[in-house]
Amino acid sequence: MDLPGTAWQGVELGQRLAWARRWMQRTAAAAGRLPDLTSVRLAVTAHIDLKSALFLQAFREAGAAVILHPADPATTRDDVRRLVESWGIEVTTPAGCVDWGPTHTVEMGGDVVVEATSRGYDGVVAGIEMTRTGLNRVDALALTHPVFDLDGVPVKNQLHNRFAVGSSTWHTVLARTQLSLHGLAVLVVGYGEVGAGLARTARGLGAIVQVAEVDASRALVASYDGFEVVSQIGEWADIVVTATGRVGTVSAEVIGRLKDGCLVVNAGHSAEEIDLDALGNGEEVIPAVTSHRAGAREVLLFAGGHVANLAAGDGDSLNAFDVTAALIVDSAGWLVAHGNEYPAGMHPYPGPS
Repeated sequence: MDLPGTAWQGVELGQRLAWARRWMQRTAAAAGRLPDLTSVRLAVTAHIDLKSALFLQAFREAGAAVILHPADPATTRDDVRRLVESWGIEVTTPAGCVDWGPTHTVEMGGDVVVEATSRGYDGVVAGIEMTRTGLNRVDALALTHPVFDLDGVPVKNQLHNRFAVGSSTWHTVLARTQLSLHGLAVLVVGYGEVGAGLARTARGLGAIVQVAEVDASRALVASYDGFEVVSQIGEWADIVVTATGRVGTVSAEVIGRLKDGCLVVNAGHSAEEIDLDALGNGEEVIPAVTSHRAGAREVLLFAGGHVANLAAGDGDSLNAFDVTAALIVDSAGWLVAHGNEYPAGMHPYPGPS
């Protein structure tokens, strides 16, 4: 995937990797702590970008056989994909991952675990899930192995979700649209840690911010943080950004009542947060924005509804994601050493964080 206008345009991959390694020393240290993984067949679901290449390389250098499923084709960087394939990592579908016979999984979105469960594959010893979207999916399964919630770890939930995603999403939107948020009305849908980061960052960038949240406790937290809380998405906002981890949050009904010219942004893991079928085919306005009709109104869609900071930009900053990547590497080492000690089902991650 090409990203015209991003910071990495025209920069050779080796130069970018060297720069990433300079700022991701925690990840390098975690790689040095990995146990021998030569007996491990690890299926990974991840966005294929510069930063994920570093933890994938760590797994390979520790001896693991690795297979990779892209978390979203829209976030895949083609040159990084070719690089990881040169390391002997096949990039394939969830079905291909299950056919390959994994013993462990480390995922963003739960696609491999969902596929394995649907097919009755019982060769997975233990798995890690990193996203709220994936946890919602996996929690509904009749699991035959333990899966550990990495999203609940404070480093991931509070630091990564709130600060890294909250800032990188707006950096991407503003860079690709050449807008600022000054004086614009922004509605943040969902007040988990990602939503909280989006709301606070938007306010700091000059936006007038409301929060839509149906969970009473989260709505109360948002109000204590100084945001007006609404129960539904209406036509007040110039920009609507969704961060719930739930399918169909921005439904056809919601789309029908948006303000004319509203820009819709997805900061969640899956494009399914937005009913893209209801929007139909759009026309490109600028490379990152398409125009759609909802009755008499125009709706502007950012990055095709895919996760904004990666589909239209370079994702989280290197130094911020370094903390998350180090956690991913450490958790994989813990999973191999201790994951089989737990019963089937969902568990909080108890390992090093």
